[in-house]
Amino acid sequence: MRILLIKPYQTIGTWLAAPQLGLLYLTSSLRQRFGTDVDVRILDMKVNKQEPAALLPVLEEFRPDVVGVSAMNCEGASTRLIAQIVKTFDEKIVTALGGPFAHKRGEELLNETQFDWTFDGPGERTFCDAIERQFGLGGDLGTDIPGLSYKRADGTLHLATGQDAIMDLDSLPGPAWDMVDFDVYARNKNMMGTLKGKRYANLFTSRGCPYLCHYCHDLFSKKFVHRSAEHVLAEIEMLYEQYGVDEFHIVDDIFNLHKPRLRHIMTEVARRWPGKLHFAFPNGVRGDILGEAEIDLMAKAGTYAMCIAIETVTPRLQHLIEKNLKFEKAENAIRWADERGILTVGFFMLGFPTETREELDATVDFALRSKLTMAYFFHVIPQPATPLYELAKKEAPEALAATIRDEELSGGGYRGRFQTFYERAYDFPLTDFIDSAARRFYLRPGRALKIVRRYPPKSWGLAAYRLWKNVILGDGSV
Repeated sequence: MRILLIKPYQTIGTWLAAPQLGLLYLTSSLRQRFGTDVDVRILDMKVNKQEPAALLPVLEEFRPDVVGVSAMNCEGASTRLIAQIVKTFDEKIVTALGGPFAHKRGEELLNETQFDWTFDGPGERTFCDAIERQFGLGGDLGTDIPGLSYKRADGTLHLATGQDAIMDLDSLPGPAWDMVDFDVYARNKNMMGTLKGKRYANLFTSRGCPYLCHYCHDLFSKKFVHRSAEHVLAEIEMLYEQYGVDEFHIVDDIFNLHKPRLRHIMTEVARRWPGKLHFAFPNGVRGDILGEAEIDLMAKAGTYAMCIAIETVTPRLQHLIEKNLKFEKAENAIRWADERGILTVGFFMLGFPTETREELDATVDFALRSKLTMAYFFHVIPQPATPLYELAKKEAPEALAATIRDEELSGGGYRGRFQTFYERAYDFPLTDFIDSAARRFYLRPGRALKIVRRYPPKSWGLAAYRLWKNVILGDGSV
């Protein structure tokens, strides 16, 4: 049984590539379930910027029985084309789709694309269950696999009503790290945009988040589950000893929710590998529950970079989107991180439905006065299957539909150059506003010098590129 797992590439304003954790977890789960009866390959089209047509030689050579794709919404156009290419090559190949693009959109995508299966939520167990039933039990998928929606032979659909809940993450086999060429990824731009060590790996140490932010895909539910500290430390040790990985990027939804676990992990890292490892947090820390003691431990363990999502500093909007961030406390966390020499990046979302000009200005003013090293000003895209999508639909349905269409076609993502929802709905030049905000931020006295001091020397080129784009060209999308 041959299974090809794909991460699609689509031209995007800010391109990055990183080891595909979701596909690596799927690979190890398939190996555990089926052993030598399965041959799994991963095609990361993103790392080499391969268009969908590059798939054809792989199909010719590998002849897969199943092609699985994990996609974001901004990779939608390429993803649809991949399914079409696969079915044109051989209509008997089972096509499966997971990731945020598929989440809670089974009926729509099964009707509009040439995918046979879609999955909501985690797929380590459910994908294996579907494979087992399709190829080992006569092809009857049944109706009890959580999160699986599929087309029946007669053209009717079975639609998922829930998703799998994996409560013991330690029970999952670790990612199939043997499939990764770490040197290739070290040469490409990663999620954090920096690299201090020689090789890096992304780590999931927990899943889910109890907060109710309306813009979130909710892929792993609102139930927070975490790996044990010992389990995480064992993976760090294995990657360091076997693969020479000395930098780790934590990509949890909310790494710092369980503070005793954070303290245990960081204390042990500092004790076992003093001065040898580097840590970055491209997402995964919530600023208003990040204390000075925790930041101190993180710094001692080798943390040199972190992102803190503020989004908006308006109490009305914080309540509207149910993030309910105490941004005064988050500002303290930024200051404590800055005092310890940590490169701190702020995430801000501009253009929420009903947001006023005064509220936009307040968020930018917060960024300007903060101790942040860098700031990203994202324009809001209300994603399908989120509460924010429903709010935007009530406000301006035509503007929303056009925005979602353009995102999928352009691959622009949250910093794309297509016309934003807010511009369409309220006739306000949000793109120009964001460009101006970025320029003002980076022209703040001392900001450029701080960037040079905080960025690792091997990432100075990228830092210079960002300054040039934001200050000279006035392009706040980078």
